[in-house]
Amino acid sequence: MISTKKLNFNLKKNMKLKSILYLFFFLLFSSIIYFSTPKLLTFSTDSLKKNLINNNNIYINNISEIDYKIFPTPRLIIPNSNFTIGEGIFEVNNSELEIILNISKILNFKEVNYKKLLINRGSLKINLNNINKLLTTINSSSKKLILKKNNIIFFQKNKVFLEISDALIKVSQLKEKKEMTLNGSFLNNKIFIHLKSISRNTNNLIVKMPELDIATRVFFKKNNSGNINGLFNLEIFNNFLKFNFIKKDNIKLTEGFIRSELVNTALEGEVTIKPNFFSILDFNLSVVDMKKIFPLIEKNYFSDIADNLPLIKKINGIFNFESKFEGKITIKNGDVLFEDFKVGKNKSFFFDAQIFEFGKRGKIKFSLIKTINYKKDLSKKIKIKGLLIPSSKKVIFENFLLDERKLSVKKTKEYESKFQDKVIKGSLANIFSEEKLNKYFISLF
Repeated sequence: MISTKKLNFNLKKNMKLKSILYLFFFLLFSSIIYFSTPKLLTFSTDSLKKNLINNNNIYINNISEIDYKIFPTPRLIIPNSNFTIGEGIFEVNNSELEIILNISKILNFKEVNYKKLLINRGSLKINLNNINKLLTTINSSSKKLILKKNNIIFFQKNKVFLEISDALIKVSQLKEKKEMTLNGSFLNNKIFIHLKSISRNTNNLIVKMPELDIATRVFFKKNNSGNINGLFNLEIFNNFLKFNFIKKDNIKLTEGFIRSELVNTALEGEVTIKPNFFSILDFNLSVVDMKKIFPLIEKNYFSDIADNLPLIKKINGIFNFESKFEGKITIKNGDVLFEDFKVGKNKSFFFDAQIFEFGKRGKIKFSLIKTINYKKDLSKKIKIKGLLIPSSKKVIFENFLLDERKLSVKKTKEYESKFQDKVIKGSLANIFSEEKLNKYFISLF
């Protein structure tokens, strides 16, 4: 026989359980109704457009379709959307725009309130002419912005400069500090970019490509007059480039250096970007290994696999050299001139040269002057004009002058053959051996 106390206990337990179940179903039903309501009601697309402009500088002209999803959190989805970010800084096409709603204000249909945006699987174009406005756009964004699996195309004058695929971009802020991070793939190599706005006028940019052992850091600050000054650091394998810069109408470089196994040099000068790229740079060399550098030049610019030829046409400038050797290199529209060079231990060799063709058929026209003291009080002034053909490792003497007297064709060819045998020896890099050159010239007398 069941006691009265036990019966009362079971009744209270059942009632308590039913109360909990009722409460659970009530909360579940209320949540479903609450989060599903935006799907059933009409909200203001004008408000949505306005908030996108105010919070993230996103300008979207047409919204033809909007979906609502509850999970994983309530959000609006605009498929196949096209829009711009900032004053034409970013142009986004064929993306899926996810607007993550603010749950506490989800029933306010006069104002669409959200806490962050996701831009998925779009094509994002950035005009390099407007790249200086990128920071302004980031700084004016008040809501977190994330771009997933987007292709980013940097272009100028309708030509693609570079493309980063499968990119993940995050734009966030913490008080005055704002950050943009990018992870993606460039030429099948992983790339990481981090742009941090420390304050309104002070910024830090880091670019890394770990698989290629490339790391870049740029610190720059804008002053009240609008000028920008900062520090640039680049590391590729064990090669280092560093300089301070001041950007006004042009870019002035100071306290720079290049350090590698091939060359160590101080660096200063100026770079002009508009209307055309042009640079005037001064190098003060302490170490230069031309025997190793020249074979690299042959491979990249004078072989049948040369793939850097378009780059030469984009480099325009004047490069002055001091210390180890003196001279000037002028590059303009693919033409390369070596002027007034003085090389050697006592700078006793004088030469000029011109590269007038690249690739496997490339040729270097040169003029070399050297005064040889072959006896105690006797000397000869030698002047040679000719061609270097890097692909075949050959030297051709067109003229050979002794004390301004032109030698015969037969004698010129004889000296040319000796030069090929005693100096070149299968490698044009040997023309930078002062010892071999001196022995050759002395052997002529």
